[in-house]
Parts: sequence; C-alpha cells; structure tokens
Amino acid sequence: MTFILQLPNRSKSSLLLLFAAALLAISLAPTALLAAPCSDEANVSVHCGSAPSATLDKNGVLWVAFVQDQFVYVSKSTDQGVSYSDPVKVNSIAEDAEHNGENRPKILVDSESRLFISWTKKTSPRFTGEIRFSRSIDGGKSFTEPRTINDDQLFTGHRFDSLFLTEGGQLYITWIDKRELVSSLNQGNEYAGAAIYYSVSVDDGATFSSNYPVSSNSCECCRIAIAPNGKNNITILWRQIFREDIRDHAIATLTPNGEVLESHRASYDDWHINACPHHGPTMISSETTSDYHMSWFTNGDLQQGIYYSRFSFDTKAPNTVTLIDGTAGAGHPHLASRNAVLHLVWKGFDGSRTLLNIIRSVDEGKSWSEPDTIFTTTEGSDHPLLVNHDSGVFLSWHSDEHGYIFEALDDSPRLSLTGED
Repeated sequence: MTFILQLPNRSKSSLLLLFAAALLAISLAPTALLAAPCSDEANVSVHCGSAPSATLDKNGVLWVAFVQDQFVYVSKSTDQGVSYSDPVKVNSIAEDAEHNGENRPKILVDSESRLFISWTKKTSPRFTGEIRFSRSIDGGKSFTEPRTINDDQLFTGHRFDSLFLTEGGQLYITWIDKRELVSSLNQGNEYAGAAIYYSVSVDDGATFSSNYPVSSNSCECCRIAIAPNGKNNITILWRQIFREDIRDHAIATLTPNGEVLESHRASYDDWHINACPHHGPTMISSETTSDYHMSWFTNGDLQQGIYYSRFSFDTKAPNTVTLIDGTAGAGHPHLASRNAVLHLVWKGFDGSRTLLNIIRSVDEGKSWSEPDTIFTTTEGSDHPLLVNHDSGVFLSWHSDEHGYIFEALDDSPRLSLTGED
C-alpha cells in the first residue's frame, strides 16, 4: 500500500530540502551512528564479546583477548583499533571462562611475538575454579591446548589470575587460592578468606613451576595488581584480611624461585567488612624512584572513596595519600605512566550516567590535574584499563553503548586540583 502526502508547492519544496539535508547528514555520519557496535550478537568480535584485555607488541600491533560463548578469543589490529582480524579461538573445547571486570582473560606478547593467555575457568556455581594458560608460538595463528596451572588437584577456588612478563623473561601467574581453607576445614579449624599463590615459567610458557604460597587470609575475590621489581622479580598488591574483618591492602616482592622477600601492609583504611568488595587495586612502578604508585577503592572507617598513594619499601609505608573521588558510585581505578606523566582513570556516576574520568600528575603524584570526563554512558560498561606503550598511553574500555574502545590519551594535564596530604 502506498500513501501520498498532499502538500502545497512551498511545503513540498521545503520537504525535499529537509529530505536532502537528512540524506547528506546520514552520508557524513560515522558508521557507529548508523548501527550499534554489536548489532548482531551472534557475531564473534571484540565488540560483541565480554571483558576484553589488550596489549601492544613491539611493532605497535594491538592484541585483544575476550570471552564469547564460553570461548576465549584473540583478535589483532594493525591500525590501533579501527579494524580487527578474524578472532582465533584459544580453547578448542567450550569452558566457562570468567568474564567480568575483576576477573577477565589476560594477554601478553613477548619480543619474539609469542602470545601468552591466562584466565579462570569456573567449575561450579559455588566459587570454584581453575587457573588456565595457553600460548601461541606462531604469531596468534593457533594456540596450545589449555593447561591448568594450580597443582593441588582440589575442587575448590582458584580464581582472579594475573599475568606478568619480566624484563628477564620470567612469566608469572598469580591468583587467589582456597586450598588452605579446605585443609583447615578438614582439620576442624576456622579459616578467614583465601590465600595468594603463584607459579613461574622460565621457558616462555612451555612449563611452569610448582605453586608457591605468598600470603594466607587474603580477600576472596579482588584482582591482584603486578609491577616489576628489578629484572626478574615482581611486586604484587592485593586486598588482605587484617585482624578479623579489616580488608585493606598488602604488598609483597616475589622471586622466580618462590621466595617472598618482603611483605607489608599497604593501606590503612580500616574497612570492616565480612565480604568481598569486588574492588581490586591498581599499581605501577615509578619511572623516577624505587616507589610504587597505587590506587584503590575503600569504604573504611578512616577513608572512603578512591585513593592514590605511593608505597616505599624503604619506609615500608604508603605516603602522599590523596583522595581522588569520594562521591557515591566512584570505583575501579587504573594507573599508567609514560614520560614522567602519571595517568589515573576511573568510573564515576552523576546520578544517571556512568562517567569515565581521568586525571594526570607530572610530579610523582604530589598534585593532580583537574578531572576530565572522556566518555559517558547510560548502559552497562566494563572497568576501564590503561595500556602503556612506547607510542603512548591508551584507554581500553568496553560498553554496551560504544562497543570496544581503544584510544590514545592526551598527555597534557590541566590545572592542579588536589595536593599532597
């Protein structure tokens, strides 16, 4: 059936002009405005998948790992996220891979273009899991059959893995582990929380060491932050249970042979909570000192909100403790540093929209720029992540509205807003 709209001649002319203008606007509009980034959920892509993690290799090629339909996939981009290759499956058999803000697949690429992937496989609805690992030695064309890294053979919690490759070539995997809880309960003893364990490969992921304990009584479900400590060692930051129910943070230095060189309390918020906040910390090493930059969320008796601090192993204490955002809904910070400019991104909330905010510091965190809101959304969104590379600092972020975004960040801070405490 055809409908004909009868209009005066002037109205017809106006209508034609409006129609022509609309066609011109559509022709000039970005493709993303014509269709949602993931208009077909059956399509396997970084836009349709969940919980992407990204890294850039020595040639500036972007590699992204994500989860979709119980498979971990890897896709690459040679134009910094404008277009992507067809995704390659990492696991050939479907498994329930974790895919949320605190627990996502991790991806690293070494100087020989070998790819390393780790993730957590859920083994039941009751918070059990296995730490999984796979690698590619042919530039991402294929991946080895996934192996389980936790070696206790227990049907219990092994979750929230983190992956790190040192300058010396040691490949570390850390995770939250409940084997000590199982042992204590079997002996009729109480046990608070979980524990931190790790394993190391010194042959490019071909084999891994036995599992090494780091700390008992950790929080059960927050991501672990990792930064380098010299050529072969690492420093990790995690949420720890102090006394009976205080869930603040601890920091430790680990070696490839299972030694814990130092371990200290890293935050003093006195957050009394008998549950897991699902707010893991972020940490990077300083470019100019031996300190570590840290940021975290807390709702403690002493402090509430997102905080930044520097931790020194010389003084064994945090300093320059600064409130970044104390408003309701703020959380999930992430840090990066390049050319002595420190970047801190986090999620905020203005009552109706999620805000992606960023601040910068040029004086080792003593003062910070005025916040910039770089994205907003009223739909679901992932935690923001920062990717550091010789070519710049990049935002890696996924939302239902925008799809997957990988975007270079400006290095120019605005006027100082916060100062040293």
